[in-house]
Amino acid sequence: MTDLPDLTSDCSQCAALCCVGLTLDKGDLFSFNKPAGTPCPNLDGHLCSCHDQLDEIGNHGCVLYDCAGAGQRVTQLRFNGESWRDDPTLLPAMIRDFERLKPLHERMKQLTEAQGLALTDALETERQRLLRKCARLWADTPTLASDYEQFLSDLAHHARA
Repeated sequence: MTDLPDLTSDCSQCAALCCVGLTLDKGDLFSFNKPAGTPCPNLDGHLCSCHDQLDEIGNHGCVLYDCAGAGQRVTQLRFNGESWRDDPTLLPAMIRDFERLKPLHERMKQLTEAQGLALTDALETERQRLLRKCARLWADTPTLASDYEQFLSDLAHHARA
């Protein structure tokens, strides 16, 4: 099978891309509003200053969130460990790449977990094909840019079939 990236989040290797890039809406999951593209007020460098108390302060959405390793992959592989904190001009590109990579990592994680299901031979072949394609898309930057939307559409079609 294809060599896959690590699909487990490692916040210590990320530049807090979810804490900056995502929109937070005050409600059941978050205790405050935060627009996309602005750092969470609880950030201390690249880490959450209140991570141990997220449930207590009303931010259960942060506890539930998992980028499937996309954040550290963007930070470490696309930006060589650089951060928007050191160079704010990097932020738009880092967020763009994170938004594109996260759905691919989520799909790869789902496809990997589907290996434990009792799939027909045809479905197992299709699972492996989709997994290879997901891994290949990110490795090829021009492909990611040109085929990204079509690929997500194809995945949605297969999920409905």
